[in-house]
Amino acid sequence: MMTKNKTVTQAAKYLVVGGICTIVDMGLLYILTEYVGIYYLLSAALSFTTGVTLNYFMCTGWIFEESKIKNKGVEILLYFVISIIGLLINVAGIWLLTNFFALHFMLSKFLATALTLIWNFCSRKYLLHI
Repeated sequence: MMTKNKTVTQAAKYLVVGGICTIVDMGLLYILTEYVGIYYLLSAALSFTTGVTLNYFMCTGWIFEESKIKNKGVEILLYFVISIIGLLINVAGIWLLTNFFALHFMLSKFLATALTLIWNFCSRKYLLHI
């Protein structure tokens, strides 16, 4: 029972952190694409990486207080491997929704982020943290 409550609390905190990181991610995507003129998929990769970096520090400092991985370097490496898979899910979702369903890239990003959020939380929770 305690584990279930801990997971629910962690998921709620993850939604807050995820919301903040998504705002950073989507804001940077929009700025890089619309104002800087970077191709939207490259902008998506850059903004996603920025969001993931922020997410790592917020998650390890507030949500997941105890890691299964004792070596910090290995933990960061695994965190970014999980994030790269999340990036692939995210960019593939944006590309599919934009190119095949003619959605605006920002709407595609929003929808792809929902799927990526599920992947990121579950993989980080069950592979990296207690």
